Amino acid sequence: MLFLAGAAAVCAPADAQTVGGQDTRLRLDQGIDRRSADREARLLDDADDLSAPPTSIEINGTTYTVSNDVNEMGQALYVSVMRRVWPDVRRFLKAYLALEAHDPMLVLYAKGALARQAGDLRAAEGHYRAIVDIRADFVPGQLELARILFENRKDRDALRAFRQTRAVLAAQGDQAAGVVRTVDDFLRALEQRRGWQGYFAIGPGYSSNLNQSSAGYACLLAADDGTCLIDRTMPAPIKSAGINFEGTINRRVPLGGNSGISGRALVFGDIYPGNGDFSQATLTTQLGYDYRTAKASLTLSPTFDLGTFGPEVLYGATGFRAEAMYTLSRALAVRIEASRKTLRYRQAAYAVHDGGLTEAYLTGWYALPKGWTLFGGPDFLDKNADDPADGYRQYGARVGLNKQFGAAINVLLIASYRVRDQDAYSALLEAKRRDREQNYTAILKIPALKFAKLMPSLLVQHNRVNSNVGWLYSYRRTTASMRLEYAF
Repeated sequence: MLFLAGAAAVCAPADAQTVGGQDTRLRLDQGIDRRSADREARLLDDADDLSAPPTSIEINGTTYTVSNDVNEMGQALYVSVMRRVWPDVRRFLKAYLALEAHDPMLVLYAKGALARQAGDLRAAEGHYRAIVDIRADFVPGQLELARILFENRKDRDALRAFRQTRAVLAAQGDQAAGVVRTVDDFLRALEQRRGWQGYFAIGPGYSSNLNQSSAGYACLLAADDGTCLIDRTMPAPIKSAGINFEGTINRRVPLGGNSGISGRALVFGDIYPGNGDFSQATLTTQLGYDYRTAKASLTLSPTFDLGTFGPEVLYGATGFRAEAMYTLSRALAVRIEASRKTLRYRQAAYAVHDGGLTEAYLTGWYALPKGWTLFGGPDFLDKNADDPADGYRQYGARVGLNKQFGAAINVLLIASYRVRDQDAYSALLEAKRRDREQNYTAILKIPALKFAKLMPSLLVQHNRVNSNVGWLYSYRRTTASMRLEYAF
């Protein structure tokens, strides 16, 4: 039984890095884009109007007759564009095109606005560029072109366009002060996009089962009088207080057009000062090519991972990762990611776990009314090893719910279920191992109590593993931590 207990000790660190870790990595990784989008939306909250509608025609509450005259029809078309009354824009544009001597710049301006409203930013850019080609000093056309470039993630081009237009507006003095402030908001958003962004959370925590023990007992050989001669006793669960931490840092440097170079790093783990042998941390990094538009993104990156268990480095891994995301509508988005990496364990006792690891995840988000967001999707993992009994395949699914209650509270709930099948029968365990894993995560963030840019949050996680080798691999664990979060 000592030999089997030793096998358990060898397997535990490798298992500890995977159970619950997949959900944490996904949550941190996907949170990067969400926080960036939220910050940008707040920055541009009042930056939608780049020019004011003309005041010479009042249409609120009053219907005016528009003559079939090129001047009146053109004025009605322009006012409709400024007020974003798209049915009127289409109606007046059709009538305006039928008139001789119509202004081609106004036609392009209206077509560009309609294309933007329909989400066809490429066509909108073409229309606004045509306006600037006709008349380079037409400020409304310059502003709309700059905004389209911004929305379609052509950051270098947008920065150049906004700077040029701002110089023209600044020369107009107080007359253009409001538009200048809006342009400055866009310039700050562009600076934020290409700057360093990060998040870190740390705080005291508690774990109910550091050693992932099943606490099982079995009598393997009993005497005639019932006395147990040979038994199998697993250690009691170790309960301990500790320190929980997690963080991300990322940056994207735009190149020409929609291309860029992006890098990001994630770190998460727990430190147990009184039980240092069970402290653990995971670091994942990537740096590579990034392509983005208003609706889609594609990232291709080499990766490097590092895992620690106790005072030692447990493994290192190098690989490659691909990620694509597409926004199908205002309410629906999907993301697929796949990676292949090679793990190398640093200590001879764990060398049996060396091998390739393939991961694939599909995640969808759906925005519900009143600020609710539902998300989830399937995932797959394939781990190779020299001995098939040490390799496995894992299939699973995740579902989550996020809700922001005003400016006071944010709640995130995640549940996942996975089935892990070892590739071959283990003579040591006398079984072909199969684990069923459940993970539950709840995070309560309290922006209302934010102070000195630090936001309190509560993290609670519960893991359950039910194995057909239950005496060795089945366990339950609950962890909780009260943390302070800082984002920049």
